[in-house]
Amino acid sequence: MDAEFLAQRLITGLVRVAVAVGGSGQQYERTLAQQQALLLLARRDCGYPLTDLAADLGMPVAAVQTAVGTLVREGLVAMGPAPSYAPQEVLVELTGRGRSAVPAASTWADSLLAEFDRLDESDQRQVLSMVIEQITALQRLDRIPVTKMCVTCRYFDPYAHPGRAEPHHCWYVDAPFGNRDLRLRCPEQVPAE
Repeated sequence: MDAEFLAQRLITGLVRVAVAVGGSGQQYERTLAQQQALLLLARRDCGYPLTDLAADLGMPVAAVQTAVGTLVREGLVAMGPAPSYAPQEVLVELTGRGRSAVPAASTWADSLLAEFDRLDESDQRQVLSMVIEQITALQRLDRIPVTKMCVTCRYFDPYAHPGRAEPHHCWYVDAPFGNRDLRLRCPEQVPAE
């Protein structure tokens, strides 16, 4: 379960960086969520369960439904019940037109994600830390919008517990936590001043 959780966080981060790096030459105005959804959908040959897509995007299901709904209306994405309309059973997939609309800049992120499973847990944590640093740097340059990440939260106290497996501290919940628990989207986040 922990490895799966770490993988979801890394996927979320890599997709955000891929969109920021590859998004400057886009023909269409798309929200960040729509761009991220297109990149993740492009990695699959078959349908993506809506709840899995939301988890990999680090977003609530309702927000993903809104973003994907626009892509459906544009004919880039298809949604269908499989076998019902329950969020965990709705499948989302790119149409042929949608596949051609995905920016090619995602290939480096795809390559890294393909290798992710081969990394041990320590290396996975290091990659996640680098991705979070890159997102923070891109946010400072206004290349991507500031998100509700731990590292930009007023409650985040980095390396408050040096030498421990859980070196950081969240003052919102008053608990230590480690790099693998850094969030890229936290509903309780309050931006630091």
